[in-house]
Amino acid sequence: MPAALEFSARTLDGETFQGASLAGKPVVFWFWAPWCPKCMSEAPHVKAAAAQYGDVAFVGVAGLDTETAMKEFVQRTKTENLPHLSDEKGAVWTKLGVSQQSTFVFMKPDGTTAKASGPLGREQLDELVRTLRDG
Repeated sequence: MPAALEFSARTLDGETFQGASLAGKPVVFWFWAPWCPKCMSEAPHVKAAAAQYGDVAFVGVAGLDTETAMKEFVQRTKTENLPHLSDEKGAVWTKLGVSQQSTFVFMKPDGTTAKASGPLGREQLDELVRTLRDG
């Protein structure tokens, strides 16, 4: 299992999320902050891509604010279809080498990663997700 997936976090729904559950799958981590306009503009693209690519795991990683603000962002952006991690202390951000929002980390099933800083439009996001799936 990739070392980057050796983490445990809490979702905004209060569930425990194990990074290990993503091992062997293509994953898109979306690092966002509630007050970030770039993140807000990306939300519809992330939601649409997650619905389109059912074989790819999409995980929101919220940070840099309070959990209340994070929950409000998810409601406002209607991205409840994704698991969102509450990462107030930035542990998952640090684990995946992310230092700013909006950042995407694309992880192939073999654990190799690529990063892209946002904002990403729908076409860019689709292209990166396809690369993740098709190699």
